[in-house]
Amino acid sequence: MQGWLDHVDQDYLIRHGGRERFEGKLAWTEHRPRRLEQTRGNQEVTTDLARVDIADWLAAPSPPAGPEDGEPYPTPAEQVTALAEEMTRGAWREIVTELDRATQDTTSVKRDLTNHFWCDLFIGLVQAIEMTRRGFDSIPNKVKALILGSALQADRPHVTEAVVGLIVDKAWHGIQAAAFAGAPLLDLISNEEALRALRILAVFICPAPAQHAAVRQHALKPLGDDTTKILTDQTKTRLAELFTDWRADGDVPPSG
Repeated sequence: MQGWLDHVDQDYLIRHGGRERFEGKLAWTEHRPRRLEQTRGNQEVTTDLARVDIADWLAAPSPPAGPEDGEPYPTPAEQVTALAEEMTRGAWREIVTELDRATQDTTSVKRDLTNHFWCDLFIGLVQAIEMTRRGFDSIPNKVKALILGSALQADRPHVTEAVVGLIVDKAWHGIQAAAFAGAPLLDLISNEEALRALRILAVFICPAPAQHAAVRQHALKPLGDDTTKILTDQTKTRLAELFTDWRADGDVPPSG
């Protein structure tokens, strides 16, 4: 995740050079009109290009917002960074301190957490917030249930219900701490910017969005549909060509 956040702060030419390197890795069919080959490699490169789109969108200057006589309104990049820093520093420190309370094998738990746990956490938060606009206090329990019900949870045998409970509670506390620190994105009941920030973090932190359907469905696809045009039309067309969950049945658009 930090690598993609650092990419946001890079000069445009550096970010553009990264985009060109990804573009150069795409494999195409030889016939005309040419299409992307249906390969795992192309899926991985295309989701990385989507992350480049997101980084470019975050790096773009934001129009001024908020009351003229109030505090400056945080940009989308500042909102995402505030949440990321609270989760990776404040919340994680508390999790590490108390992890031995939930498990006797912290080493195995930390290893299992690298298997898509954190993106499942952010996706769980997105889904719970969408389902619970008026039940603020019930969000953590819904997130726990969503993580435990994830298709990838079976691959994290040491991440028990107790471990999930500890991490979700600390993460939820961290989100509220970021809100109290002045990040308006965390007005979680009514603010769409909160969901956007959580989706961006899910896409950035996911080790392989091409292999994580929930990230594509609940984070990448909504970002592609966002009215602020976070993803380019070219990227959305390519994603639709390579992933069936990005298109209507039978609709395979031309690539380019």
